[in-house]
Amino acid sequence: MAASLSRLVAMSSWVNCGLSAVKTRLAYYHTSESSIVLAATGRFPGPVSNVSCLSGPTESSPIVNGSGDIWPYQVYESSPFNPPELKITTSGQSLAPGLLFITPSDGTSVEATKDTAPLIMTDTGQLVWNGPTTSANNFRVASYQGNPVLTYWSDSSASGANVGHGYGNVTFLDTTYHEILNICPKFGLSTPDDAIYPCEADFHESFVTDRNTLLVTAYNVTNTDLSSIDGPSSGWVFDCLFFELDPRNGSILFRWSALEHVPVNETKLDIAGRGGFNQSNPFDWFHINSVVNIGDHFLVNSRHLWATYLITAEGEIAWTLQGDTGGDFGALPPNGHFVRKSASISRLYNRVDAWQHYARPHNITETSIIVSYFNNFNALGIDNGTRPSNGLVLQVTLPPNKSSPPTVLDYLTDPDESIYSDSQGSTTLLPNANVFMGYGEIAVMKEYGPGGPSGSDVRWTARFGLDNLVQSYRGFKAEWQGFPTTSPDLVVKEDSNGCRAGYVSWNGATNVEAWVVFDGPAEHQLSQVARIPFKGFETRFAVADRRCLQVAAVVDGEISSRSSVVCTFSNETRHG
Repeated sequence: MAASLSRLVAMSSWVNCGLSAVKTRLAYYHTSESSIVLAATGRFPGPVSNVSCLSGPTESSPIVNGSGDIWPYQVYESSPFNPPELKITTSGQSLAPGLLFITPSDGTSVEATKDTAPLIMTDTGQLVWNGPTTSANNFRVASYQGNPVLTYWSDSSASGANVGHGYGNVTFLDTTYHEILNICPKFGLSTPDDAIYPCEADFHESFVTDRNTLLVTAYNVTNTDLSSIDGPSSGWVFDCLFFELDPRNGSILFRWSALEHVPVNETKLDIAGRGGFNQSNPFDWFHINSVVNIGDHFLVNSRHLWATYLITAEGEIAWTLQGDTGGDFGALPPNGHFVRKSASISRLYNRVDAWQHYARPHNITETSIIVSYFNNFNALGIDNGTRPSNGLVLQVTLPPNKSSPPTVLDYLTDPDESIYSDSQGSTTLLPNANVFMGYGEIAVMKEYGPGGPSGSDVRWTARFGLDNLVQSYRGFKAEWQGFPTTSPDLVVKEDSNGCRAGYVSWNGATNVEAWVVFDGPAEHQLSQVARIPFKGFETRFAVADRRCLQVAAVVDGEISSRSSVVCTFSNETRHG
């Protein structure tokens, strides 16, 4: 194993465009957070709709306060999207480069999000890409066959006995946002309600390996003996599985079953009141929530056993890192536990409902490995308000040696904002030594710097929903460049004061430097009249009556994709 592990050590500038002898005056405003509008004036021979429209900046906020419990959301004229407002606080210290990847959704039956879709946003709160309306999870950047891709799980997160996992497919998108793969596995699973689902991948994991395969989790209702945990001898459980698949055709390359390798009586979840007596209500004794490969081995995390396992290529357990005892590695330090240490630990054994998520390996050598977690440190109805959720980073000795126990490298929690997340979450170590955390069922993300003890260096926080009503299973920050093959979207609108404005956006484009405006008396008689700065997802500028208009994106100093032509005649707007 040591030899196997050893092999793995391995926006905007503003420019005036001179147009021959024509002088163009530029006054600008846009529909971003600052509510400054961009208006190109001075070249249009036709009358503007209202001279007062061009008399300096005007307020034009894209934020709408939702009704009821719906979180405030952004609105646009040129696109139908309604991403959440990010309420941001920042220390002003340097942040890691990259964009945000989240999947906001309602955490309960209460409607609390305007739309549900995978989203890319900037750390200043601007939308970059709005994906399709769907129940999505685990939206992130990956590498497949040497190329950057986006992947996400989507489809059915079930209710009733199926709460907490799902049945769905995994989508791969290239840098143009075209779907290149859609993996819809059929494992022949048994379900509590005997329902047949089109695709059977669970949402907890969809990890693209360094050998261009896909790891997914699955939950299978299985009959087993539960008498060792005071259940029936002919009981029912969710057997937690993971599969390694060939994304090209969905074929199964490897299968692992928790029930075949881990005794049921190692669960930390009390069976009382949690099913197990019939197929319609199986006991969720293991609850797999992450799996990644380490060479030809696999690192598997179990929430309900407070444990992380290294699985060999043959499916055997090589070692266990246990969040209470330390498992094969010896006693954990006081701040290295997945559970709250107390004299009444037996009470926790009887009432645990949720624990650590997102186990990820780092800096693997023949003598040590670093494992990071989103350490929920809370369970529904247990010790909430006692110990906040944290980002936990442990270093352990290889091979396991109880005389050389694990050490805590990071224990990240905001001293000014305690967050108690019962479920979900992710902790990502960023290339610049910052750490990015998504708090799962609590609609908060944070970026921590490397300075200060126990997370005191909080550099950025964003909230996108009310506590326990809006969730994002995981949240990521990563670098990404998107080059959509669609055209920019342009519309012209007139307000109640008779002011006309153009609105342009280009969903998914990450490299737009500016917009070039073309104008003319007819669709085929256009000439360049202005270059206006890119101002976030949607840029607004004033337009004239009785004219035709087109806008083109400037990328890498060159005119790129163009919008359709829009012509304005009196009180109507016509698209060319």
